[in-house]
Amino acid sequence: MRLKDRFTFLIFALSVLFILAALPAQAAQEDRIDRLEKEVDGLKKENEALKDRVDAVEAEGEEVKHGVGTLSRLVEVSGYADAEFTFTDNEGENNRFRIRHLSLFFTKDIQKEWKLFTEIEFEDAPRIESNTASDTVNKSQGTLFVEQMYIEYHPQVTWDLRVGRLLTPAGIWSIYHYPPYVPTQTGPLFYKVIFPEVTDGVQLRNSFTIKDSALDTHLYVANGGGNPGRIDRNQNKAVGLRVNYGLLGGVSAGASYYREKDNSDVMRNSYGVHLLVNYGPSLRLQAEYALRHNKPEGADRFYDKGLYALAAYDIGRWTVAGRYDWYDENSSDPQKDQFRYTGALNYHFAHNVIGKAEYSKYVFDDPSKKDFNEFIMAIVVAIGDL
Repeated sequence: MRLKDRFTFLIFALSVLFILAALPAQAAQEDRIDRLEKEVDGLKKENEALKDRVDAVEAEGEEVKHGVGTLSRLVEVSGYADAEFTFTDNEGENNRFRIRHLSLFFTKDIQKEWKLFTEIEFEDAPRIESNTASDTVNKSQGTLFVEQMYIEYHPQVTWDLRVGRLLTPAGIWSIYHYPPYVPTQTGPLFYKVIFPEVTDGVQLRNSFTIKDSALDTHLYVANGGGNPGRIDRNQNKAVGLRVNYGLLGGVSAGASYYREKDNSDVMRNSYGVHLLVNYGPSLRLQAEYALRHNKPEGADRFYDKGLYALAAYDIGRWTVAGRYDWYDENSSDPQKDQFRYTGALNYHFAHNVIGKAEYSKYVFDDPSKKDFNEFIMAIVVAIGDL
């Protein structure tokens, strides 16, 4: 073979070897490119999936934010409910179950300095059936009562102004009487009698500090008893005042006054004093005395008066309590006195679920009325903050 042919063959052979050597590397490079392209596609898909999840989380966050905003615009709802069974040997009454209270409280802070508060009480499971043809009532049971409804202006912590229907500020029980927070289902004999239960009007509350103790005051003007909601059946207005001074050592004391000329033209002046003593976290002593001077037109004036003294002691989940009640319907008649002796036992299943058992003995000076005994078992629940 000639030299030229040998050289040509050598070049051809080297070219073939080079091509053969380059083929695996090119194939490997193509494989790497394919893998990279697949990885990029996978990353794109993962990125799209992550974007979708982020969008979903943002949407859920917006939904939660919207829900919280909606809730913040709603009113706060609280209240209490109780049901009981009563054994009694009082003539004319039977042992009975009683769905006693369902009270709902609605509170709304309208603005920084304005608040609306409403308490609606459904007592004895109200039921009203109407005759639609004549707009009359066929059947009516229980009581539906707007016990409180007021608009409050509170520019400072130390004072506020309330307009509407309010619990008459007198003594202790008229303000702090809710079943979850008192040991008995029954109230004092003179409760809702000497001072009215509620008043429709305007009330100024103010607090002062005297010698490191708080003096709380309530001053109010109202329509008076028996004049609810829309109508005032006389031209007179009732006025009232309550003061309470918190002393050191868990002691507080105060006085109440109420004056009105009622719808029967009877001038009534009510006076009360109260005392509350807390010995440590367990023992509480509470007492009130109230007297009302009644001056009817063209008749003799008379007094009615009452007193109660309560002692309560907490032992773990248990509360043991006793209360003495006295009410004199007419001080000019010695047979108008009545008494009640009550013992109570509470068990707190939870801070807002209480079981109650109480025994009361009623005693009358009036010979036409017979003494009787009463035993009540009840379950009480509280909803939210009262």
